[in-house]
Amino acid sequence: MRFKISLHPEKARFELPYNYNYPLASAIYSFLGRGDASFSDFLHDEGFYDDGKAFKLFTFSPLFCSQRKAVKNGLLLQGQVHWFISSPREEFVSGLAQGVLQQGFLSLVHQRLIVEQVEVLSQPSFESRMSFRTLSPIVISTGELNSNGKFHKKYLSPEEPEFTRVFETNLRRKHKACYGEEPSTERISLELLRTPQSKLLDYKGTKVRGWFMHFIAEGSPALIRIGYEAGFGEENSAGFGMVEACPISPPLTGGD
Repeated sequence: MRFKISLHPEKARFELPYNYNYPLASAIYSFLGRGDASFSDFLHDEGFYDDGKAFKLFTFSPLFCSQRKAVKNGLLLQGQVHWFISSPREEFVSGLAQGVLQQGFLSLVHQRLIVEQVEVLSQPSFESRMSFRTLSPIVISTGELNSNGKFHKKYLSPEEPEFTRVFETNLRRKHKACYGEEPSTERISLELLRTPQSKLLDYKGTKVRGWFMHFIAEGSPALIRIGYEAGFGEENSAGFGMVEACPISPPLTGGD
């Protein structure tokens, strides 16, 4: 389930640093704490597990603003602001929506955005071939040893062959963590519709590389759905991997 929160700045000038994913993630737990404190504690401290890996099973977008411009130390927002949050878990959605409405504002970097509306969005029809555009970058990584024999994370580009394999494995693990059962054996393939664009963001002092993409996912509708609702790729609860569904353009045909 996905919803949109519409807000406006409390004061005429609302300025954010360029990297503000962490304050948004913190605000989500604050809202959850108001709406459902026990679930908020569970999600923050434990999460949903598959084979020793914990998943928070939610994702969120950046703030989209009708008037936005870069300034010396970050971003200046003016006018109406929209924020999208998504999760396949009912208790997350109900608890968060209740907390947002109870608090009535979003506090970021000692400033406030006043909540105007919380709107549940209709779900797309999940099919075996769908087109998506990223709202926040998709992160896919593997681990490898460097020249000193130390383990480190290697971020993969969508144009690397291994990207799709890790992409699918991540979806399968999230599906099992969410529903407690294995998804179908149907595979996932990706078709890039545009050249992906790399984005390096700082999250709590860690550099995270993701990719803005416009792509077609083909395969298991159940895996496509968990990606849409919980986020594609890694670091979803840090605000990565959120997409929107978009129409698949028909192939061009030549005339006689």
